[in-house]
Amino acid sequence: MAYNAGQIPIYYNHPNGSAYHQARSIGFQNYVDRPHTPRYFFGHGLSYTHYDYTNLTLSQTQVAPGANLKISFDLKNSGSVAGTEIVQLYLSDRYASMTRPVMELVGFARVPLKAGEQKKITFTVEPSVMAFLDKNMQWKIEKGDIDIKVGASSNDIRCEGHFNITEDLFIEGRNRAFSAKANIE
Repeated sequence: MAYNAGQIPIYYNHPNGSAYHQARSIGFQNYVDRPHTPRYFFGHGLSYTHYDYTNLTLSQTQVAPGANLKISFDLKNSGSVAGTEIVQLYLSDRYASMTRPVMELVGFARVPLKAGEQKKITFTVEPSVMAFLDKNMQWKIEKGDIDIKVGASSNDIRCEGHFNITEDLFIEGRNRAFSAKANIE
């Protein structure tokens, strides 16, 4: 959400190297009377308790473009009251051949937890969620490094990791995955 109309459009998955992620390169640190950042970042929410994200693990760090990747982590309600956390999984392509979003939401899960309770969350990610239209308008899964960000919002990242897609693959758009499946244990 913007502070005022002069910031519009402002969104979490803007092109890499633009908007508020540029920091000082846009000429000045803030507007005269407002910051460049949104008032509430994408996925922002409030809770009466606190959650700890730990033990981020990947099933593999080298992923073929047709293979699945499992991303797991532990989520614990470290507060004194029950609550529900919306965990969010973001991916970011480090060096793409086309301008890509600074981060993309590829999965989320609503996780109810009692006070002190811990659960393991596992996202199954198909590399095709990172497919994009190349200059020839073909859907391409591009080889390269992908950053993983798990957190409570696009600005409240609690765990980070990365994996590598080992080779390029062109796919049909109808076969592209749009989100990662979540499993809560």
